[in-house]
Amino acid sequence: MRIGFISVFDRERIAFAKKHGFGCVELHARHIDAHVPGHDGWQARAAEVKAAYDAAGIRISCLAGFYCNHMDADAAVARSNYEHVGNVIRLAQELKVPVVAGFAGRVMGEDLEASLPLYKKIWSEHAKAAEDAGVKIAFEHCPMGKFHSPFGGNNCFCTPAMWERCFDAVPSEALGIEWDASHLVCQFIDPVANIGRFGKRIYHVHAKDAKINRDVVNRYGLYHEGSNEHCFPGLGDSDWGAIVKELRRAGYHGDLNIEGWHDLVFRNHPDGPQLEDLGLLIAMRHLSQFVDGA
Repeated sequence: MRIGFISVFDRERIAFAKKHGFGCVELHARHIDAHVPGHDGWQARAAEVKAAYDAAGIRISCLAGFYCNHMDADAAVARSNYEHVGNVIRLAQELKVPVVAGFAGRVMGEDLEASLPLYKKIWSEHAKAAEDAGVKIAFEHCPMGKFHSPFGGNNCFCTPAMWERCFDAVPSEALGIEWDASHLVCQFIDPVANIGRFGKRIYHVHAKDAKINRDVVNRYGLYHEGSNEHCFPGLGDSDWGAIVKELRRAGYHGDLNIEGWHDLVFRNHPDGPQLEDLGLLIAMRHLSQFVDGA
């Protein structure tokens, strides 16, 4: 298990990762990235990307591919997103990356369960493509709504109850979870107990935490500004030693990729302190107690 972070392909970020001992990366595979299928010369670009990370001794543990709404009401947008998932799976096969990740999508303005028929149609097809390619698909369970809730979000795969319904709708082992403690903390779910229930379906891990600000909750309730906030591991409410132990108990053999940008203090502030990399290093030092780097 190694520690890394989410990044676009950037040689300066590769140098930063190598300098500070990060061993892996979750690499963005966006529509605009030249190493993604659909662009002229993508295979040559993909080979350059792989060579750059290999030379630095950094493993690409996952492709961050499709954090979008696959059930968008605009048919052209939905079709573009559908095609992009296929391209990301193809890229993972080319790079020999075991996991691709993103959102499941949602029918907006409806209850979560209303998305299940479209979910079944879309992801049955993608699951078959992933099976054929020897790739796993991991859904991040970010609710994407205000106060880190499902209300107004564009991702139906956002509560454990919906995880179960989605897995029942498409019973393919190609589909699993991009697990993130922060989204559980914000829903008052115990992350360690959650791994005990779903550990076998966790295919990738975002190392991100959250903190419940109890004084705000006690005064105003959960749905109030400042009631909770996302943060780097080591600065939130989760016990990362217990999390890593439970991941190992469940048989997880992947990496931990830190998802930054969300910490209200340790982030790059416009016209202010640039603290994002310090936050990454704080998280790295905290998580390093619990992993072997293999």
